[in-house]
Amino acid sequence: MLRLIPFELGKLLKKRSFILSVCVLVFIHLFLLWYTSLPYECTPSLSAYKAIQTELLGKDETEKGNYITGLKEKIDGILFVRDIFSMQSFQNEMGNVLAEQEMQNNPGVFEQYYELYQSGNYLEFTDSLEQEQCLIDEIYDEWKMVSGYGEYLASIQENKETLNGISIFGGADKDTFSSRNLQKSAEDYAELTNQNIRFMPTKGIVSAMESIWVDILLFLGIMLFVGSMIVEEKEKKLFFITRSTRHGIMDSIASKLVSLFIYCVFLTGLFYAVSIFFFGWGTGWLDFTAGLQSIAEYTESSLSISILGYIFLSVFTKALVLFGIGAVLTIFCILSEAAVLPFLAGALCIGGSALLYYLIPAGSSLSVLKYVNLIGLMKTENIYGGYLNFNLFGYPVARLGLSLWLTFVICLIGIVGSLSGFCRMKSFEVKKLALPFSIPFKPHTNIWRHEGYKILITNKALFIVLLFAVLLIYNNVDQTYTPSVGEQYYQSIMIELEGGLTDEKEALVLSEKARYEEALQKIEEINERIAAGEISEDAGDSLKSQANMTLAFYPAFLRVEKQYAHIKSEGGSFVYDTGYLYLFGILEDDFSTSLLILSIGIILAVSGAVAMEYQNGSLVLVGATKAGKRKILVRKALICSMVAAVPVIACVVSRMIHIASVYSMHSLGADITSVSHFADFPVSMTIGCFILLFVLSQLLAAVLITLATIGISIWRKNQVQTVFFALLILAVPMVLNLLGFTVAKWFSIYPLYSWTGMI
Repeated sequence: MLRLIPFELGKLLKKRSFILSVCVLVFIHLFLLWYTSLPYECTPSLSAYKAIQTELLGKDETEKGNYITGLKEKIDGILFVRDIFSMQSFQNEMGNVLAEQEMQNNPGVFEQYYELYQSGNYLEFTDSLEQEQCLIDEIYDEWKMVSGYGEYLASIQENKETLNGISIFGGADKDTFSSRNLQKSAEDYAELTNQNIRFMPTKGIVSAMESIWVDILLFLGIMLFVGSMIVEEKEKKLFFITRSTRHGIMDSIASKLVSLFIYCVFLTGLFYAVSIFFFGWGTGWLDFTAGLQSIAEYTESSLSISILGYIFLSVFTKALVLFGIGAVLTIFCILSEAAVLPFLAGALCIGGSALLYYLIPAGSSLSVLKYVNLIGLMKTENIYGGYLNFNLFGYPVARLGLSLWLTFVICLIGIVGSLSGFCRMKSFEVKKLALPFSIPFKPHTNIWRHEGYKILITNKALFIVLLFAVLLIYNNVDQTYTPSVGEQYYQSIMIELEGGLTDEKEALVLSEKARYEEALQKIEEINERIAAGEISEDAGDSLKSQANMTLAFYPAFLRVEKQYAHIKSEGGSFVYDTGYLYLFGILEDDFSTSLLILSIGIILAVSGAVAMEYQNGSLVLVGATKAGKRKILVRKALICSMVAAVPVIACVVSRMIHIASVYSMHSLGADITSVSHFADFPVSMTIGCFILLFVLSQLLAAVLITLATIGISIWRKNQVQTVFFALLILAVPMVLNLLGFTVAKWFSIYPLYSWTGMI
């Protein structure tokens, strides 16, 4: 049997399709790691976590606490100043009263952080106040949990002592689940201390170990292996031959199961090694020798192990669960005569487990079904990083022990069932499922229809394009736009001013300008009195507070004044332009992400349009037809270009709708030069025409990606190589640009795709 194990593994490792499929899973894994880690409004970038971890290096626990507390106080002070300005923005008596009350309840805070807020130099790790707040609040909450771990352990023992003290006087029943659970918890935590607990930001390790996408990809990888190991051999009718050999029955299935176990350990280790290295590089490396409870989310763990020990335990447990699933799936493959039925059964089992896990409430009496199923067993962060006892007949039963016991049972059922089923197997081949009805094929001579069917249906380009169109729409809709207080002021005044200049609108602008000039003059007078020694600096700051609150919206008014000055000198009309600035990538450039997703989608969709003709040799026959090779290729290119236009249109339309829902986009008939950022645009056209030009440029970029992919397929004459070289040439520059190597964008079609944001 030992000699059959490398043979079974070698049969799969020598298959290019199997290796390619595993590589595709790893590539999808890397893509999802990157995509799910992109920064959004309240989601800091990975580099922000790395920066704050760098600041904590070399500090002891007391110094870490002081540093994090200082960050928390500063960000709370900045937010307090912003809230005061927000109250003042109501421009009514109620807003002023609320602002005064808040300043009285928090004396000195406004004065302490006002200058810093006005300077805008309060961002240390991120690019926005919202991201900075989310980052610091997250780090502060983690630090509080880790620094309070000693008190947490003491409270568990105190609860036990309190229960014992009450029970002495007959005030508590020691035979209830609650009392037994307290006793068991105290015993489980008795040996733990806080000696090896060291605080560190743990965004990276938590993200690496808790990704649901990894579990899904691992399930697919196991289905792939079992399908290749059993179903493909049935399809080739090899069992008619192998079972007649000396080691063709028991040794054969035993070696297959051992190979499955080795593959499960390898695949699980590979995926989590990629995750850990990705997040370690992005967020900084942890001290893996620290206790597991140094990770804030795992402070409830009752295990006395290091972070490294937790990683090894988790990976091995996941591999063991996957082996159990694969072994049970092997039973279905052995017994089934239809190739697709085992995988449907596996998908139903996993889907049913997912429903149990996500639909049953944690506090329900059925919580044991929530956690002790296939999905719950894969959640090793709950098994090893948490603590839970189930109430089984009034007695506490640890989730950890029950989960490991169930994992062992699943593996045992899979092994025994596979051995027994293989020895008694009677179905040595698979049958294809036939539809209960037939679809008649109607021959035709229309080349457009013929090539369109091959590209869209046979080559699955339609499915791929729709999938990536949905992904682009999700990327746009997932963006959160929250107008600041200043933006709300700018929006209200610009909506009132939109259109041509009238006497009433001019009076409104001039009255606002006079109000700000009055506030500036008042501050100047107070500064002169301070310089002359008439009043103290503290008294001057108090006198300037009202004027400073008025000037909080002055930067937003300067945008209004800029449009007013342009209209007075060059003509035109007022336009509320914030929505257009987001649309064209001026205020927020996320074109790199969209272009990367678009490029990958187009490459996967059209890579086989020409390559499949070379691989099956049909292009040689096409060259002898009346239309000829050149006309066929031109038609393929045109069809693929039309296919590539679908995700572009979906992306632009969803982007416009989502932005317009927050920042209204009117005045499409106004000249583009009315938008301040494009005041010097050399060609006179309406905003509507400018948007059309913007869309056409993105369509042209998609066509160029399509033609480049087709050109590579003509060069390489192989779909796999076409995908590889196309990704290398078209997608890698965008990845490098997103990673900070901005010079890479000049070696791509990014300037054409996002030229509006580069003006």
